[in-house]
Amino acid sequence: MLVSDFYAAYDCYGGYHQRCWAHLLRDISDLVKVYPEDEQLREWADAVGKLYHKGKLYTGLETPGRKLEARRYLEREATLLCEAGLNNKDSPQHTLCKRIEKYLGELFVWEEGVPSDNNGAERDLRQLVVTRKISGGTRSAEGTQTKMALSTLYTTWAARGLDPFQACRQLLISPQV
Repeated sequence: MLVSDFYAAYDCYGGYHQRCWAHLLRDISDLVKVYPEDEQLREWADAVGKLYHKGKLYTGLETPGRKLEARRYLEREATLLCEAGLNNKDSPQHTLCKRIEKYLGELFVWEEGVPSDNNGAERDLRQLVVTRKISGGTRSAEGTQTKMALSTLYTTWAARGLDPFQACRQLLISPQV
């Protein structure tokens, strides 16, 4: 299952997809900071946060029928929460309500062991991004491809608890075809 933010490049992914709640809740929190006097916005933001926490309680449901029932309930609740914001283009939450509406089918996919945010993936990429910013990149398509391939290998080996040096050595000694 892919867990991603709301970047449009992920829209074409055809597999199971969970959108990142940390990004959504952070954007909602940022909006409340921009409109501190808007009581309706604050109530809406609180209600979305409560719906998120309620949804997390449903993650452990054991039967597929119960999970589907819970997911449909959560999606209906989210739709109701966004109804006013969608109907009023001048409301501060209009854009976020459109986002929730667009990605509704990918907000409550939660499965046991799959996070509702992509924070872990972003942390895994952080060093690569920082290095790229400091160095200015690899300066060639081939260099970028090599760096990405090696980064993927080393990160996967580390995630599996393997010694990246030994795994790389083993791969060089007896390459897989």
